[in-house]
Order: sequence, then C-alpha cells, then structure tokens
Amino acid sequence: MRILSSIGYGFMALVLAGGWAFIYWRSSTVDLPAVEASRSALAELRAIDAGWNQRLVEARLHAGDARLHAGPAQPAPSRHRAAYGRLEVKALRLGDARVGSELVQLKRAFDDKAAQVARYASARADARGAADAADTDRAALLGTLADAIFDQAWLAPTGPRLDTLARTIDRSFDDALVETELYRLGLLYYSGFLLAVLAFLVWNLDQRRRQIDHINSQLREANETLEARVRDRTRELSEALVKLKESEAMLIQSEKMSSLGQMVAGIAHEVNTPLAYVKSSLEAVRKSVPQAGRLAAETERLLALLSAEGADEAALAAQFAQVRALVEALGGTTAERSPLQDLERLVQDGLFGIGQISEVIANLKNFSRLDRNNVAEFDLHEGIESSIRIGYAQLQKRTLRKEFGTIPRISCSPSQINQVILNLLSNAAQATQDGDGTITVRTGMRDAAHVAVEVADNGHGIPADVLPKIFDPFFTTKAVGKGTGLGLSICHKIIENHSGRLEVSSKPGAGTRFTLVLPVKPPPAPRP
Repeated sequence: MRILSSIGYGFMALVLAGGWAFIYWRSSTVDLPAVEASRSALAELRAIDAGWNQRLVEARLHAGDARLHAGPAQPAPSRHRAAYGRLEVKALRLGDARVGSELVQLKRAFDDKAAQVARYASARADARGAADAADTDRAALLGTLADAIFDQAWLAPTGPRLDTLARTIDRSFDDALVETELYRLGLLYYSGFLLAVLAFLVWNLDQRRRQIDHINSQLREANETLEARVRDRTRELSEALVKLKESEAMLIQSEKMSSLGQMVAGIAHEVNTPLAYVKSSLEAVRKSVPQAGRLAAETERLLALLSAEGADEAALAAQFAQVRALVEALGGTTAERSPLQDLERLVQDGLFGIGQISEVIANLKNFSRLDRNNVAEFDLHEGIESSIRIGYAQLQKRTLRKEFGTIPRISCSPSQINQVILNLLSNAAQATQDGDGTITVRTGMRDAAHVAVEVADNGHGIPADVLPKIFDPFFTTKAVGKGTGLGLSICHKIIENHSGRLEVSSKPGAGTRFTLVLPVKPPPAPRP
C-alpha cells in the first residue's frame, strides 16, 4: 500500500506540474515576431502588385511609343513567390486555420495575375511587331486581345486578397492576445493553488517535526531516569533474593548473589542496545530538518517574485522550478522511497527500540514463565527484515545474504520472535570481523508442520567443550562488562514456550549456525 500511495502522490505531483507548465506555455504563445514579419511580407507583396499595375498602365498609355514597344516588363516570378514564401512561413506560425485558407487564395490570385501580366506583355509585343510589318489587320486583332488581357490583369483580386489576409492576421493576433491574457490569469490562480498545496506540505512537515521533538523529549526524560529505575529495580531484586535464600545453604546463596550481579549488568546491556537504535534514528531525523528550512526560504523568495510588479518571467520560472524540485525531493514522484518515508521509518524504529526496552524488563521479570497471551499470525520474513533494520549498526560492515524460501505465516508472539532473531543476528555480527564477515539468513520448511530459520556466520566458531553450556543462564565467554549470557538463555526459553527448538552447530574457525524451528500452529498451552 505504501508503494501504491507513493505512486499516487507522484502521479498527482506530475499532473499538477504538467498543468502549470501547460498554462505557462499557453500564456506566452503570442508570436510577435511572426506577426511583424507577416505584415512586412504583406507590404512587400503590395509593392509588387502596385509595380505590376503601374507597368500595365504605362504600357497601355504609351502603346505607340517605340521605347516601350515590348510592353510592360516581364514580372519576375521568383520575386513575388519568394515574398509569398516568407509570408507563408511566418503567417502559419500563428496557428490559425483562417490564415492558412486566405494564404491559399492569395497565392492563386498572385500566380494568375503574374501570368496575365506576362501574357499582356507578350500580346503587346506581338501587336507592335505586326504594326511594324504593316499588317494592319493582325495588329488590330492583337491590340484587341492585349486590351482584353489588360482588363483581366487589372481586375485581378490581388489587392482585395491582400486586404482580407491582413485583416485575418490582425483578428488572429487579437484573438491570441485575448487568449493569452486569459491563460495568464489562470496561471496566477493556479500558482496560488500550488502555493497553498506547498503551504500544506510545509505545515504537515512541521507537525511531524513537533511529534519528533516530543518523542525526543520523552527519550531524554527516560534516559535521565533510567539509572534511578535500574538502581530501584536492583534494590528490589536484592531484597527479594535475600528473603528467598535465607533458608538455603550458604553456598547456594553465594552463587545466586553472584548471578544477581551479572543480571544487573545484563539489564543495562540489553537496554542500551535498543537505546542506541533510538539515538541513531533521531540523529538521522535531525539531519533532514534543514531541508525543510531551505524549502521555506525558497518559497518566500517565490512569493516575493509573484507579488512584485513587473517581475521577470524567466526569474519567476526558475524560482518556481527550484521550489518544485525541493517539494519533489521532500515528498517523492516515483516508486522509490521518499525522504518523508525515511523519516517515518526512523521514527518507527525509535518507537520499536523503546518497546524493546520494555520487553527486556518484562522478559527478565518473567524469565521462568513467559507470557503467551499476545499470539498473532506472523510473517517471519517481515520479522527478519525488521530485525535487520534494527541491527543495521552492527550488520553494516558485514556481508548479509538472505535466502528466503516459501513459508506460511505462523502463530506466535511476534515481539518475542523478533527478539530471538535480533539476538542471533547480533551474536553472528559479534563473532565475525568487520569487512570479512558473512552472515546468511535462510528460511524454509523443516517438515509439513514446522518452519525453520537459519542464521549462519563464518566467524571464529564455538569450542566443543563450550557448546553444551551456551544456553545456560549467565554463561558467557565474553570479557567482563561485554555480556552476561542472558541473551541465548532467554532465546532458548522463548522458543521452548512456543513449542519449538533452537538448534546449534559450530566448528572452531569455520563458523556457527543457529537453527530456529517453530510449529506453524503451536499446540494449546497447558492449563495451570
């Protein structure tokens, strides 16, 4: 669901950004250079048409002048066609179908008039030649033909077509200006909407920051009172142990008092481990806060540009793009995990660490009789992934291999099974070297009714004389202050209360493999 939600938010952000880009593009579509170039080309065509008319008139008025015996000069087709080509290129950029239709009519009119002018020049030259040859009848006939061609050329609709096209271009330009103003107004309102969305996101981020600060305050308070609580609990345990051992032999009393001191150290060790996860998560959250501050600063600059009169559109677009990039970086647009999701994950890890502290105290208190009331359907793969995330600080310098098989969900106490998996992963990390250590987590079916989880490492292994004692309470081979031997003992007791088995095989110098075997459906707990 989280992936689908991220995809949905990313698609929404893409649609909003695309809508803004479309409105911005439509608000700047008036092509002033194209309009001016079209008007310039129209003026050039008017000049060509006027030149043709002037030569026609001169040729008719001076038909008998020897200097003009060839009639009006032949029009140069390339000139009016080149001017029309420039007009067509610029006018079509306006994107108006009416302009295209008028261009077709104008081209046909100019081509027809150019042909009529050429024919008139040819007919006038032929009539002059016949007159020079004293062929009066032929000269009269050709003169009449030339007059008819003159009337056709003179009445050619080039001028009206030029006027119509000019008016069409002006109307298209006016319509484009009106449309552009409407889109600019829409751009203003749409930008305001986007800023409102951005303000909501900033407010939401601020609320999350306040929640994190509140959790951080609670953690500081818990840390300040932890030592006092440990001392109180130690005093209570000491008094209870003294009362319990008053009737026992001195040797047994001495051994139990020694074990009591180790238990106190174990409590501190088991509590400090999840507390370190909480601290690491909060430090990562603190590093993300400056990004929100930068987003707020860039948003203020964008608001200043929007409220300034005569703001530079290029600067406005650049500032808006920068703000949008910061919003996308803070919120997320693809299926990949966003920074907000990272913050949520870190907070969840911190809360998980606090829960682990409470569970450590409860498990130590009920070491001999674990509670099995909190039973639920549990995905072991999910629990393994959660434990890996919690133990990332210890596992990050090791090679972690996950070989997950197909297993069903099992009925168990999820928090207790997570504690077992986390303990096995921590032991594997402590048994291997930084950079060279390899930890393999493998799952599969042991048989039709049992699942198996293996945690194997390539560490230093366990000697054969030590192996039978590793599940004994308070047994440890670590240096003083490094461990009390409670971890594996508690894990063994948890698995027993789940009707499962915790198996171990090890070879010194070759590594160790712990196998956790759990029933898919455990038998009902016996009645007390």
